[in-house]
Amino acid sequence: MPCKGDFNPKHHKRDRLHTASKKPRRINRNGYRNGVFSRFHKLVEPNSPVVTSVGIEEMKHQIKGICVGLLTLVASNSVMADEALRLNFGVYSSNKPSAMVKIFKPTLKELESRMSEKLGREVDIRMQIAKDYEQGISDLTSGKVDFSRFGPASYLEAKAMNKEIKIAAMESKNASKVFYGIIAVRTDSDIQQPSELKNRSFAFGDEGSTIGRFLSQRFLQENNILAEDLNSFEYLGRHDKVGTAVGAGDFDAGALNESTFKKLVDKGEPIRELVRFPNVTKPWIARSGLNPIVFTALKQSLLELKNKDALKGLKADGFLEGSDSDYAQIRAAMENNYMFFEERAEPVAEIKKAAIIEPEADTQAQVETTVDNTPTAAAPIMAPAPAPVVAPTYIAPNYAQANGKSITINITLPSSVLSEQKATGTGPQHLTINLVIPEATTAAPDALKSADAGEL
Repeated sequence: MPCKGDFNPKHHKRDRLHTASKKPRRINRNGYRNGVFSRFHKLVEPNSPVVTSVGIEEMKHQIKGICVGLLTLVASNSVMADEALRLNFGVYSSNKPSAMVKIFKPTLKELESRMSEKLGREVDIRMQIAKDYEQGISDLTSGKVDFSRFGPASYLEAKAMNKEIKIAAMESKNASKVFYGIIAVRTDSDIQQPSELKNRSFAFGDEGSTIGRFLSQRFLQENNILAEDLNSFEYLGRHDKVGTAVGAGDFDAGALNESTFKKLVDKGEPIRELVRFPNVTKPWIARSGLNPIVFTALKQSLLELKNKDALKGLKADGFLEGSDSDYAQIRAAMENNYMFFEERAEPVAEIKKAAIIEPEADTQAQVETTVDNTPTAAAPIMAPAPAPVVAPTYIAPNYAQANGKSITINITLPSSVLSEQKATGTGPQHLTINLVIPEATTAAPDALKSADAGEL
């Protein structure tokens, strides 16, 4: 049933005929008609046509549109006020997942509070723990998480994959950007110096770890220990696994971060510090495309964070401004890491001038050279014609006989000397050189001391 005032074509003509007899509808001075605001009011003179039902219908539509708009605005403002800003925080597992939650939960709660104040809305930070370094890096570079906390090496790898990620802040250790990695051995180990790590087994952390790989391997290299000098080595992943493996005697030594080392020692793990080396503190990094206002709130909240309880798990005393240049030395260690795995370079010696060493009148110098076990006649010692030759990697063992009557020099040639002949089977397969120079006042020794190079 149509409401009063609705336009009805059947009655339109009748309404026009009776217009003059109807009383004019009054509009008060404030623009209201029957309690309803009219945007289309006119001055209505007595006995003049009033606003038609068409105008009334248009007015109703306008009022309805205004009301709907107001309701929508109020509802949207209410939703905006009630809806929390959700941020995903990413970290890879460098320790047990339960330990990771315990470390970061207080810090993230403090961040939520501070960012909520700055943004004027509730902030909800959810923690996502990646199973390994590779997944953690992928989560940040792909935008799966909004910000992360990485080690320096992981940050540099992520930066190479996505140039747009940004450092929000760096952790502070005693108001500094430096902390330490530890090479640990068992408490009862006989290893006292880094040089004694040669021919020992070694446990590294993750293959992408700053301390667990890149810096510990650079330290070994700087101390003249390469991969080939170790009896064996493995990458165990987490720092705590390295410490417990060394404590169990599975490895002679291992590299882990200082905080994990101290925690294990406090729990009674039988390990001790052999040596420490410096590292740069960890950065907190925002993904590319993060809202600039949110990024600023995150950065300011980190830099202002001084709550000791919130920072306790991080073993930090706050945060400092950071930039990509803070990690230049770590980047160099990563770029030069291949050198740790190279075989030792074999020095090249050049004999510039042939020389003949004349024996004393009452003695005889002896040289025996065996190629395919065929001896040659004794002859004076003569250097070969000038030509570059390859010197041995090691000349050892070099020693003097206990009675002091002679010195024996053992020369071992590298396999490259005869590699081509051995491959074709057309040349010598075995080479032994014995050189003995007796004292001038004594006879030649009864037996020659020799060093056998073995099958080349």
